[in-house]
Amino acid sequence: MTVPTEPRTFRRPAELAELASLPELQAQHGLSGAVEEPLEHDGWSGAGLTRLTRTDGTRFVLKRDSLARDWLARTLDDRWFREAQLVLTAPPMPSPVRLPHLGVARDADGVALLMPDLTGTLLPWEQPIDLSTLDRVLDALAALHRTPWHQPLGAAFPWTDLGRRLTLLTRRSAVTYEAEGNPVGGRFRQGWDAFDRRAPAVARRLIDRLTGEPTPVIDALTHLPVAGLHGDLKLGNVGLANDGTVPIIDWQMTLVAPVAVELGWFLVSNVAGLPLPPDDVLERYRVLAGLPDGDRWRTERDLAIVIGLFLRGWRKGLDAESGLTLPYGGTSNDDLAWWSGEAVAAAERRL
Repeated sequence: MTVPTEPRTFRRPAELAELASLPELQAQHGLSGAVEEPLEHDGWSGAGLTRLTRTDGTRFVLKRDSLARDWLARTLDDRWFREAQLVLTAPPMPSPVRLPHLGVARDADGVALLMPDLTGTLLPWEQPIDLSTLDRVLDALAALHRTPWHQPLGAAFPWTDLGRRLTLLTRRSAVTYEAEGNPVGGRFRQGWDAFDRRAPAVARRLIDRLTGEPTPVIDALTHLPVAGLHGDLKLGNVGLANDGTVPIIDWQMTLVAPVAVELGWFLVSNVAGLPLPPDDVLERYRVLAGLPDGDRWRTERDLAIVIGLFLRGWRKGLDAESGLTLPYGGTSNDDLAWWSGEAVAAAERRL
């Protein structure tokens, strides 16, 4: 899926100047003159976050993004600022999922998104969660995938390109980032070095093959039905509100693809928080999503495992060398061995 050249109902980059100015957006929410305070966060794209407090004590968060500051936007060709476009078009989300954004404004060479301060509602980054929390998250994820919320946006919406998403964190991409002076490149490369030291040879060969040519994964995915995906479903992007809704932020990588893409990333990016092993998490999702335990689901499961290792084998290598114990009791070395063996077996069946 490629970035369209002429979206019909979305603002082209040049038309972002037609958006309200940031002072106008702030005025709409009683924030004129509010001082921006630094907001610590664990995001790694380069987008900036600050906190603003209204005179009545209500707190808000302002997210600033532009191609100049955001390496992720540049890599994914996010000239359209798709998270801002999603807020502007405001597609109806299935219950309990909620887009918490309050508005979008132009900001220098990019955009600014205003949100309520969700501190205390968003799940903590890389912290263990319990089973009831996991089920609330999986229930929201299943609802997102089950409901065709993406269809009214159509092919004209600037969805993330699947190929770019799958190759975002490969060793080849890491070399490019490092050459550009982007510090994330060194982190990813060091992780893949650790993976090569720790993972079985057959798993290293699989990842090397897919890094050189990811087409087999993309081709295998074309045989599965698609859904509207969040694209970056880390637990830290998910909130559990008191009213029962599940606000979700950071839609920069939203795309239309089989759920295997979302599930693979969900499993590997949240290993420090998940209270169950991968297959147990997948089974809970399957039940909540109402998917039969048949050939389609087994294919989704297999491709999720391949995609998970392909996207984040670098982190599994680092974790293995750190000797971590995971929330469900397994060790990071055992986790790497499981993912390596399962991914190789899945690739033999599906690729």
